[in-house]
Amino acid sequence: MKYYSHPGKLMIKHLIEVRDISKAQVPDEYREAYEIISLCHDFGKYTTYFQEYLRNKKKTNLSNHGFISAVFGGYIGLKRYGEGNILPLIIYNTILHHHGNLESFSTNLPSKFKDVLRTNFPIKVVEKIDIGYKQIENMNKNMEFIKPDMENLNFLQEFEEFILKENILENTLAKLRRLDLLSVRSLKSHQNYFIHQILYSALISADKISASNTFTPKEMYGNFETLNAIREKKFGKPTNDINQIRTKIFEKVLKKVEQNYNKSNIFSITAPTGTGKTVTGFFAALKLNEMLGGNRKIIYSLPFTSIIEQNYDVLFDIFNGVDNFQRNFSSYIIKHHNLSTVEYESEYRDYTKTEAELLIENWSSGVVVTTFVQLLETLVGSRNRMLKKFNSIKDSIIILDEIQAIDIKYFQLVDFILRKACEYLDVKIIIMTATKPLILTHALELLEDNEKYFKSFRRTRLIPRLKNITIEEFVDEFIDNLEEKSYMVVCNTIKQSLEVYRELCHLDRDVYYLSTNILPVHRRGRIKEIEERLRNEDNIILVTTQVVEAGVDLDFDIVIRDIEPIDSIIQCAGRCNRNNENKIGDVYIYSIVDETGKNFGNYVYGNSLINISKEILQNKEKIFEEEYYRIINDYFTKVKQNKSKEVSTKFIESIEVLDFSEGEYSINSFSLIQNNPGYMDVFFIYDDRAERAYENYLKLSNIKNINKKRELYLDIQRDMKDYTISIPNKYFRSFTTNNGIILLPREGIELFYDDKTGFIRDKEDECMIF
Repeated sequence: MKYYSHPGKLMIKHLIEVRDISKAQVPDEYREAYEIISLCHDFGKYTTYFQEYLRNKKKTNLSNHGFISAVFGGYIGLKRYGEGNILPLIIYNTILHHHGNLESFSTNLPSKFKDVLRTNFPIKVVEKIDIGYKQIENMNKNMEFIKPDMENLNFLQEFEEFILKENILENTLAKLRRLDLLSVRSLKSHQNYFIHQILYSALISADKISASNTFTPKEMYGNFETLNAIREKKFGKPTNDINQIRTKIFEKVLKKVEQNYNKSNIFSITAPTGTGKTVTGFFAALKLNEMLGGNRKIIYSLPFTSIIEQNYDVLFDIFNGVDNFQRNFSSYIIKHHNLSTVEYESEYRDYTKTEAELLIENWSSGVVVTTFVQLLETLVGSRNRMLKKFNSIKDSIIILDEIQAIDIKYFQLVDFILRKACEYLDVKIIIMTATKPLILTHALELLEDNEKYFKSFRRTRLIPRLKNITIEEFVDEFIDNLEEKSYMVVCNTIKQSLEVYRELCHLDRDVYYLSTNILPVHRRGRIKEIEERLRNEDNIILVTTQVVEAGVDLDFDIVIRDIEPIDSIIQCAGRCNRNNENKIGDVYIYSIVDETGKNFGNYVYGNSLINISKEILQNKEKIFEEEYYRIINDYFTKVKQNKSKEVSTKFIESIEVLDFSEGEYSINSFSLIQNNPGYMDVFFIYDDRAERAYENYLKLSNIKNINKKRELYLDIQRDMKDYTISIPNKYFRSFTTNNGIILLPREGIELFYDDKTGFIRDKEDECMIF
């Protein structure tokens, strides 16, 4: 009798493939543990129950394989490492959850380790134990067919003991529980968290590659000399003041990398907005890679998807000059975020959508442009899908662009996990910012005299007008002072932005509106149109929300910003006189209140950050760009004094005790983006493209084959997201639901969607998303 792991794939072949695919990613001292994990993870498939399931696709409890495989792996771990080492526990937990998300050890162990009774086990584990003995009995009957594989895997002795010993499951779990209780006192630590995640990531990434028979392409690492020659040819010699400053900064940073590459794990580039940090930071990473011996992946991480597209295009354009790049560009560079197209380009193979998704989610490329969410929820995470790429972070160079966009309550946690990644994963970090936050503060600065560059710029000045005014009063003042210039008005909430737009759209001037109230497909088109109008020096007005603050490359004569945190105000100022082409750009800071007298900014940022920002700006008539560096430092110092560290501290404690799922601040509860329970995602059948996507979505329910279903979903995923926005739950009755999605039919578009402002809300709507 032959045993198969997947249709057409022999068990022994799959197990050895899983071992060999990831073995090199695991540090030498944990290779044996990984060998046990990889060769035992599908042990439970050595039953006729599972083999029948493969043939007829009818799943039963007896065909489940995770639990029995995990106990067998834990048993071998105990034999090899004894009962004073945490590795058997890690082996058990990683195998147990290789098809799901991680849970804390204790959720699948007895409550004590001495004189253990059935009542000491969680109910779900009792059921699994009963099934496990039936599976063992089944293996016992077919031992002669399984033994050759076990001999091949060097597990024959342990296999025979495991099959024949009485109470083997309860006894093994009791020993693991003893380890769990002991480890609370002495064995658990942040180091063991990293060991656990390395071993888990190695298993789940290799398992999926082997199971899907996906050919893994060779990752291509950009050569500094080649790419720098392309850069020089592309940009030429600097012709104006701003480009000369960008070139000077580039040269100084690169020289500093050469001199100090081995003196720190963490570097920083602190420079004003608009000084070419994207290109400088990337080439600093390339130079660092070269100095460290090459073949390190570069992970370029940013706060927003809009900036990812922009920065990816900049880097892609540079790579375009490399021979053979177009036919294999995904081996050189990929982008990974929730709206990115799923494609993987290689001249050696036409990858299906599901294969491409797997390679992208594994970060199989020399350069990965991605979000903070993807990076940080992998480093602090329990989700199977996120953790496939944990080991791709090992030995990488991470560029963190505008890290201050992260919620301040997580600063200490992010600082902690990044420092530990340097220690345990041999990561190098380059942090780039115009607003140096209180995070990774001991970084080696690559632009030593950066204050000089802040002082040399006089592109913009902040003009605080912090007396509370209503929207009506603001609009009157705006119209009274309107000049023949381009304006951007940035609001804090959608409600506020819509009201301002409605008051201004009647002006004898082209007025645009931009926020997440508009479908993503229309947002992208509108940004391009606005960029074109600004290039033509048209005096347009844009009313918007925070969507434009970082990365969207717009350049207005005058910017008006409702009060928000100082670091974000400076970001916003970067959308004014960006290229130093005007004498000086004015950035007005207003304090706009609703009918209750509350600042709109308080709804989004809370009271303390707004109050600190007001305190710093108060009584200042004008603040010039050369002072930005100082006021940002003042802001972060005050915030640090005021902001509680409790959230970060609690998450760090969870990491140290490997609490994946139990406590209030367990690892599985960490999320950079807070879900708003008052909102729902709605799909708008706006046009023919959306209609086709919806028709294909309906076909999914009729497809039985999981791979074919996933393939079709990936084909329409981008279209579905392009026509989806978040809407307050109170509008639920305006929509219909079908096959698991909330949607607006095409016939409802005219009634509920305006091409200029997006979803039509009532005027009392207190929506605060941005």
